[in-house]
Amino acid sequence: MGKSWLKGIARDLLALGSIPFYFLVVIRAVIGKYDIFVYQMLIAAITIFVLYFAIKDSSLYIARSFAVLVFTSLFYKEIVFTVFAGLVWALLLISAYYIKRNIKHVFRGLIIGVVSSVIGYYGTLYLL
Repeated sequence: MGKSWLKGIARDLLALGSIPFYFLVVIRAVIGKYDIFVYQMLIAAITIFVLYFAIKDSSLYIARSFAVLVFTSLFYKEIVFTVFAGLVWALLLISAYYIKRNIKHVFRGLIIGVVSSVIGYYGTLYLL
């Protein structure tokens, strides 16, 4: 068995930045009629997609997971949730490194995530 369980956990953590999970969060917000949150997530998703072409060889899992972390934390406005989500996200970063991803790949994904979150936040303020 060895370290296969660690790789399994690492892959599970990275799945928090997957496209299906990202849009699962968005669709849940659509159902709940949380328009601001939906707009933030959609603007961030579009920005992530566009920036991927400008910043090659980057981890979109990291970028998407960062946007989910930021906007769910802003949505819930609960320190316990934000701390927990931040810890899970830190483990996601460690997991990305653990499964042999290039640190530059992860860092570029982080840049895309930060930029897309800022654009998603302020873009939504501009729209509404």
